[in-house]
Amino acid sequence: MNARADLGTLEASGLIQLAVIQPELEYLFRHALVQDAAYSSLLKQDRRSLHELAAEALLAMYPDRGRELAAVIAMHFDQAGDARRAAEQFVIAGEHALERFATREAVHAFARALELMPADDPDLDLRMRAAIGVARSGWTFMGLGGAIDQLERALSVGADRAERRLVADAYFWLAFLLRMSGETPQSSPRMQVALEQAEKIGTEVGDPAAHAIPKAFIGAGAMFSGELRKGAQLLSEALEAMLGRSDPLSTALLSGFLAITYSRLGEFGAAENTLERSRPIADQGDEIARLDQMIARSALLLERGDIQEGSLLASQCASSSEELGAVACGVASNVLLGQARLILEDPSGAKAPLERGLELSVVTYMAAMRTLGKGMLGSAKARLGDLSGGEAGWNAALADASGMNDRYGEAQTLWARARTRMRQREPDHQAALADLEVALPLFVTMEARPSIARISRDRAQALRALGRSDEAAEAERRARELATELGLKDFNLIA
Repeated sequence: MNARADLGTLEASGLIQLAVIQPELEYLFRHALVQDAAYSSLLKQDRRSLHELAAEALLAMYPDRGRELAAVIAMHFDQAGDARRAAEQFVIAGEHALERFATREAVHAFARALELMPADDPDLDLRMRAAIGVARSGWTFMGLGGAIDQLERALSVGADRAERRLVADAYFWLAFLLRMSGETPQSSPRMQVALEQAEKIGTEVGDPAAHAIPKAFIGAGAMFSGELRKGAQLLSEALEAMLGRSDPLSTALLSGFLAITYSRLGEFGAAENTLERSRPIADQGDEIARLDQMIARSALLLERGDIQEGSLLASQCASSSEELGAVACGVASNVLLGQARLILEDPSGAKAPLERGLELSVVTYMAAMRTLGKGMLGSAKARLGDLSGGEAGWNAALADASGMNDRYGEAQTLWARARTRMRQREPDHQAALADLEVALPLFVTMEARPSIARISRDRAQALRALGRSDEAAEAERRARELATELGLKDFNLIA
């Protein structure tokens, strides 16, 4: 009997069914259990041989569809026990998945490739590609630690021998992940080296955005630590150099950082313009790039005083993050949602998202957001009657801020503690004023004008409660003038 006759016999027996005739004849098992039974009946060595034949056949028959079929070919080589060729195909499959914005598929493909590579694998370029792939696709889903380890491992053996553009990319992603974990070029020698190497090698290979890389990271560090004006300048210059020359995710991240920085400065028009300019590029990317844009917009809305709208958008971002499994986005969106609910005097509604944000931050650290989340959760707990939990949250946030030189996180935490003390059943206006007197100069130094207006409003209330009416009137006047100038939409002063 020939193959066609055998297929006819199997079809007549009801074990298989015709699937398609064109472009090629294709059959399927009628039931998955039949397929499992047929597969299990094969000897292990026969299975391996058939898997290898299937992989070789796909490569030979469809030479122009190699990238499209790489995931299937990788599976067959993996089942055949050919780890080396399976790893190569998994890397190709991961890169193809990233091109299609299938981030989850990419994560699994790159991770499996690295699992299959022996420690002494001589193909340094392949290991570098896999490590970069894990960083690009996986940090949002799987966290920072594993991706950092893989990049450092690949660089330790291949920095001097792998293809130079790959090495530059690896150093770029290493610097990015270290920055997101709370390290800075000033405090972290390995981050400083990564930045220097990314710029140096990028320049050598003719990357037009190479000089923008250090600006982007230094700018992001300045923004997160409270050097808002410096951060805005560096991020703006980096974005100009990278627009249209970088991938959509990197552009969306950078645009989001810059928009948040402008918002904290009270330059809402510039923040809107930044998001509008980068929107078409983010729209070309995957769901994560678009989600990053939405998170930045929710931060803009909260700073401008569109609290209800900002709360709704942050809630949508938190839900989308859960659906996508985007852990890093989940940290930021849940912290912003918690912030919105606290502003709306809803500590019960703030507690759950803040706890979720901190839970997710265990996976992907997101240092600056983690600090803000700890302080806000302290406020939520204290307002709900858990004073010891509140104090623990504030102290942890202030310790983190001090360790990272995060002046913005420090000022926000002090302000949040002051507002909570003013809203207790028995308000402690003296302790609240002490916190406000420390936080206000920090915000002034940062030029964080929306925060300056709002903290001045709270300071006026504390001063009035302590009988210092003249000082309260002056603080109220300054707060009102600045709020009017900025167009803050939530601004109410207590008479």
